[in-house]
Amino acid sequence: MSLVVVLAAMFLGQSGLVHADAATKTPSWGHWDTTKITYSYDGGSKYYQSIWKKAVKQWNKTGIVQLKAVKSASQADVVLESSPSLSTSNGLLSGYTNYSYLHKNVGNEIVSAKSTLNRELLTSYSYTKKQRTNVATHELGHALGLSHSKSKKSVMYAANRYSNIDHQDKVALERAYANAND
Repeated sequence: MSLVVVLAAMFLGQSGLVHADAATKTPSWGHWDTTKITYSYDGGSKYYQSIWKKAVKQWNKTGIVQLKAVKSASQADVVLESSPSLSTSNGLLSGYTNYSYLHKNVGNEIVSAKSTLNRELLTSYSYTKKQRTNVATHELGHALGLSHSKSKKSVMYAANRYSNIDHQDKVALERAYANAND
């Protein structure tokens, strides 16, 4: 078993992305060892806390995972936050997720995750609260083990602020957690 740390990001813009038809499935790369996953909001902004709560509610509504709030980041499996700005050599990011996982023969087991929203970019590009929630839902999808989808209808499409969780996202999450402990 080896521990791996990865960064998943949602990029602003669509250059270099592969376009595919709507039948494209959302891939998954790993899962937590249980469907009961704790989270904590680590920040002072009540506005962004409400956005993260809406994103959590969206994933909980699938009935596949149960995200439950805990008081501190040290108790949480997933830490949710917002940042004044985010960028990498690949460009501006509206959000990103760092996660650590154990590589196993049967699949990757996530052991920690931190998802962040870029307040400056979301504001400068006039994202609505619903669009910011979609970005948060996307980043939380990475924290749950989903990868980027090639379908623009998926919340997991790399450059999409307009879509929410769709059927293919639910199917991918269901597949990822089919053998997880409850």
